[in-house]
Amino acid sequence: MRQTVFEETSDGITIDRVIRDYKYTMPTKHLHDEYEIYYLMEGERFYFIGQRTYHIRKGSLVFINKNVIHKTGLASGPYHDRILIEFCGEPFGRFFSFFGDMTLESFFEEHTGVMNFDPREQSYIENLLLGIQSEIHHKKPGYRLSVMNRLASLLIFAMRHKERASSDKENFPGSAKYQKVDDVAKYIVKNCTRPMSLESVADNFYINKCYLSRIFKEITGFTINEYINVHRINKAQELLADSTLSITEVAAECGYESLTYFEKVFKTYREISPLKYRNEYRQLNRRRANKGDDNINTVNTDNS
Repeated sequence: MRQTVFEETSDGITIDRVIRDYKYTMPTKHLHDEYEIYYLMEGERFYFIGQRTYHIRKGSLVFINKNVIHKTGLASGPYHDRILIEFCGEPFGRFFSFFGDMTLESFFEEHTGVMNFDPREQSYIENLLLGIQSEIHHKKPGYRLSVMNRLASLLIFAMRHKERASSDKENFPGSAKYQKVDDVAKYIVKNCTRPMSLESVADNFYINKCYLSRIFKEITGFTINEYINVHRINKAQELLADSTLSITEVAAECGYESLTYFEKVFKTYREISPLKYRNEYRQLNRRRANKGDDNINTVNTDNS
């Protein structure tokens, strides 16, 4: 049975709490443009994030960067109670960058993964999360600022507790199957721009390709070829945004011999063509630069 305790949405942020007592595994191909925070109130889960599987328990707090592959699965009993937050880069990015101490990009680059907390700390985290839900639900005057303040408090709390909270080796499952998938995922990420296939990966690890295909899909939600393509497309996004390479050159740099096939795969995962992605990215940067110039001009005028 699934019980939705609450689900609230407002201004680029969604928070929900769901209790399940049946065997549940997240849908495949799960990655998105929002930042994600997952908190396990009760139960146990396996959580594959990027290139690694974590064993999470009551009080585990999970941070997932945007466009990072992630998938939860059954660890022991099916019962689990979790709170999930997804939020966009804006308006929250501007709020954090205004103070200069921390940006969302840097926080999630550094902290994607799992942290564990003791009961007293869990109570503090739960109060912050439930406070965010309450503010969005009631929408009293100033609720947007209150939501941002509580979200900032959660990130700062996690940042200050990172070294102790993230050192728990129990986060990593001891199963050989999970370790093998983690090793394969790391190998693919490191070598994804080279010629690669299910067969070549299986040969590299001296493992039967059918067995590898089965356990990799079970744990990550992706086939080997899908996982290769996701990381090639992530690399392509970086090159389209930050280089002057032509679309054909970007395709070749990312391991695609066929431009047509590259464009097809890129559109499958990003729902936009490579050329349109590059143009939209550059337009967005120009708008941001213009806003920055406007702000500078305003400050100079006020001081004169």
